[in-house]
Amino acid sequence: MAVPPSYSDLGKSAKDIFSKGYGFGVVKLDLKTKSQSGVEFSTSGSSNTDSGKATGSLETKYKMKELGLTFNQKWNTDNTLSTGVTLEDQLANGLKLAFDTSFVPNTGMSNLFWAQLTATTPALTREG
Repeated sequence: MAVPPSYSDLGKSAKDIFSKGYGFGVVKLDLKTKSQSGVEFSTSGSSNTDSGKATGSLETKYKMKELGLTFNQKWNTDNTLSTGVTLEDQLANGLKLAFDTSFVPNTGMSNLFWAQLTATTPALTREG
């Protein structure tokens, strides 16, 4: 027997229009697509109708599953280019290494850092 939805779920889709990311005076656009070769593209932009300020970004992501590699690249309207490379489950099972860099062409400022080093192991249980 199917359980009917709870009373709070009725009309949830209509309520979400006004409570999730809807802003008065702000126009937003988000687009996502994936190429046949597996490259994911996402772009977003927003404009404040009061101040006229517009922002946007373009992001690409490519995964090489057989090698455990993920490449990310993002460029925004502040003219910051960010690149990330992640290696997962290759050197050791559960080990994830991430390498991130950012570059601002106008100023020549760049950052290079290890963003994350994560290791997870399965829990050991003892039957007795």
